[in-house]
Amino acid sequence: MAGARDVLVYLHALGGVVALASMWVPLCARKGGALHRKVGLVYAWSMAWVCASALAGSCLRLVDRPEEGQGPLFLSLVAIQSGAATWWGVAVLRDKDRASRSTSAPDWIAAVALVASGVLSIVYWSRGAMFLFALFGALNLVFGLRFANVLGRAPRARFWWWYEHLFGMVVACIGTVTAFLVVNYGHAPVAVQSAIPSIVVWTAPGLVGGLAIAISMRHYRAKLEPGQR
Repeated sequence: MAGARDVLVYLHALGGVVALASMWVPLCARKGGALHRKVGLVYAWSMAWVCASALAGSCLRLVDRPEEGQGPLFLSLVAIQSGAATWWGVAVLRDKDRASRSTSAPDWIAAVALVASGVLSIVYWSRGAMFLFALFGALNLVFGLRFANVLGRAPRARFWWWYEHLFGMVVACIGTVTAFLVVNYGHAPVAVQSAIPSIVVWTAPGLVGGLAIAISMRHYRAKLEPGQR
């Protein structure tokens, strides 16, 4: 069991390095270009592995050390959020021409997984778990309801798929950066940890990324659909 877990941790970390290194290219490259698409797929596949291996590793930890349940459960919560966001960012490109509500089972599963994990996390926090369960649980709930709303109706904007692609992939990138900072924060000097509270490490990428999403949405709506409100 320990040997398998060590290999999984190593491969999970390797996937994280690939994701962190590759995500900057589609963010900075010309949108829709060959480089954007090809490296974007590398990022999406590496994130798929990172999230799947995180869920598998969490299950192994729960079996091995059930008394330390909060850590692996929280890792699962973040993995569901990042995995669903990555799936959403890719899936909307497939359905960009749809004119009615979505009937894609995987898309609905991703939305339901977000909502369910969000509700369960908030309940878990209300029973004494750490505050991060409430914070990230609320985010999962909001994201899941957003996805379900988009899936459950006909698209209302011509470039709806681009806005949702942007939203999903930036949320996934937030998860990538957050994981990198949290892992390295644990190995940072005591002086750094004393100066920067852990809650800042967990929340700063989301705050910056959320602002980036808002600014980007405004920019692309003005560019792609001038005159539309």
